[in-house]
Amino acid sequence: MPSVRLDRLRKQFGEVAAVDDISIELRDGELTSVLGPSGCGKTTTLNLIAGFIEPDGGTIHFGERPIVDSARGVLVPPNKRNLGMVFQSYALWPHLSVADNVAYGLKMRKVPRAQCEEAVGRALQRVRLEQLSDRFPHALSGGQQQRVALARAIAYSPQILLFDEPLSNLDAQLREEMRSEIKEIHREIGVTAIYVTHDQAEAMSLSDRIVVMGEGQILQIGSPRELYDAPHDVRVARFLGRTNLFDVRIFDVRVMDKEASAARVKIDGIEMHLSCRVPPGATPNMRGSMSVRPEGVSVRPAGTQTPGLAGHVRAATYLGNLSQLHVVLDIGKTIEVQQMTLETWNVGDAVSVTFDPERCYFIAGGGRDARSVS
Repeated sequence: MPSVRLDRLRKQFGEVAAVDDISIELRDGELTSVLGPSGCGKTTTLNLIAGFIEPDGGTIHFGERPIVDSARGVLVPPNKRNLGMVFQSYALWPHLSVADNVAYGLKMRKVPRAQCEEAVGRALQRVRLEQLSDRFPHALSGGQQQRVALARAIAYSPQILLFDEPLSNLDAQLREEMRSEIKEIHREIGVTAIYVTHDQAEAMSLSDRIVVMGEGQILQIGSPRELYDAPHDVRVARFLGRTNLFDVRIFDVRVMDKEASAARVKIDGIEMHLSCRVPPGATPNMRGSMSVRPEGVSVRPAGTQTPGLAGHVRAATYLGNLSQLHVVLDIGKTIEVQQMTLETWNVGDAVSVTFDPERCYFIAGGGRDARSVS
């Protein structure tokens, strides 16, 4: 299966740069999620790859095959790109049976009848709907309709598979089930897949790599673990899971190897120094934000021997396997804590807070953006 390569791709709507000069290679055989909030450019990027809209500049290649080249006037129409697409709205023909919906793309390609029936049967078997082949869309649940849409997209063995927020209309349990099915089917067919979503849990559970977008630009690319543990931008830290952000200055840096360094940092308004991981190139006196994940925060009753930041519990929620706390530090900042503990916390309890250095990461720049997360 080919990779998908975008080079300096641009799309403007009026004065808004929906896709702002982005370049990326989406690897052969991987499932890559494009993640970001509404208006970040992720759906526009998908529509440019699909051919539903024309770019204002840049190129798109599927493997070595040029699909779009604005400068040379190359623009391959959507039906010649050998793509499969799964839409948020299912987009099933209401007057066609399940089998006929799945067969639609094959018939448009004039695939012989016997071969078509075999491909439809194989696709429906993969999504576990072969027993419903004679039903019509109105007789199916939302989850079943989305499985039909997926079967239709894979029936003709496309080289590239596109997903446009396909699970948004399903309830939480169905979304979780469909995530597992999509991941299993992708592993089985090995197609290059691009999955657009605003749901970080969806992206984390499905993806080989994630592309995080903001304001038409690519903020960071990496595996789910890389993005969660080492965000390069405060917007990535915020969007990929929950986090606490502090304005900090690096005091000193200790280089452990070419990929890992640690530093002592000072939080504005707090005298004590704290430890955190820092990216390559970090230097003393550099200012930025420190991201601390809620599970990296420990809370103990005030007065314990371990030095920490003083505060008090503002809210406490028991969730069975963990406690979720909001703690107001004496500097006035509220932080979120997730702690696996048997201890019962009450609103107003005085506490001492410490951070696990392995769950803290320094983000260059950012600065006062940290104030909006509290």
